[in-house]
Amino acid sequence: MNNIQAIMKEYEEAREKSKRELESRKEELYAKLPRLKEIDDEMINLSISITKAVLNNTGDHEKLVEDLHKKQTDLKVEKAEILTANEYPKDYLQIKYNCKKCKDTGYVGLERCNCLTQKLIAHQYKQFKLSHRIAQENFDNFNINYYSDELMDNRVSPRENMKEIYFECIKYAQEFDNHGKNLLFIGRPGLGKTFLCNSIAKSLLDAGKSVIYQSSPDLIDLVRKFKFDFDNEEAGDEALKDVYECDLLIIDDLGTELNTQFSGLVIYNMLNKRLTDNKKMIISTNLDVDEIMKAYSERISSRIFGNFDMFEFYGEDIRLKMHDII
Repeated sequence: MNNIQAIMKEYEEAREKSKRELESRKEELYAKLPRLKEIDDEMINLSISITKAVLNNTGDHEKLVEDLHKKQTDLKVEKAEILTANEYPKDYLQIKYNCKKCKDTGYVGLERCNCLTQKLIAHQYKQFKLSHRIAQENFDNFNINYYSDELMDNRVSPRENMKEIYFECIKYAQEFDNHGKNLLFIGRPGLGKTFLCNSIAKSLLDAGKSVIYQSSPDLIDLVRKFKFDFDNEEAGDEALKDVYECDLLIIDDLGTELNTQFSGLVIYNMLNKRLTDNKKMIISTNLDVDEIMKAYSERISSRIFGNFDMFEFYGEDIRLKMHDII
């Protein structure tokens, strides 16, 4: 069973579970409050009457339909009053979906729902190795006090620098739908680049956006796997489509991949297509500007420096300081 089949089966099972739970709630309340069943039965009969009135299209059918709708409204009000009077939520006898937007079908009209997109991403990339990280590495848990407040090389202190980057990252996530920005995080290991990537990812995932988070070597391997897996072309097309079309692509550890003609082509194509399609990206790298210029062709480096807002991370290794505190 491929990913999409497995996921659609999950949706089907979720809908069936929701229906069973609703029937159980109905059985419970119908026995306790019989008037609720009478109301539901009357609502069904009214719906049938409204349909007949519309189809018959008699001279006074508009007035009849209006009267029937008014009776429906009165019954809905009575039902809500009975439920609240007996300390039940007004929607207690309505079906509860995991995703209200698509009602656990995966689609809103003909468009793929965000919940389906994210399920596909999770299945295809097993990327929710990210899930245990974002539980810890998110905006709420960011601690600015790990950074020194001493001036460094005629620049603002690492703490002031990180305050600015931290608030820019929050703003980036909060205003995601209203900008076209890409971010480039540069700096040595252990300075918080991956932490803030994870924080942005969590914020956007919580908002229903589709996020793919891959290290540069893993991204190269992913493309290589599907480009040359001729027995599984359909899955490959779907996987690479998500890389190109997800709301945000985060490429971590740029520069740690093997420097080959193929890897350079993959990175160029990825950058070029997503920039052309106005799809946002975040790149994190341990390389500095000069090292990026040396490691990559002019057509890659020009796209990075010409289309990304760059933030430099500097200071002492935070992971070592955290270890010392622990």
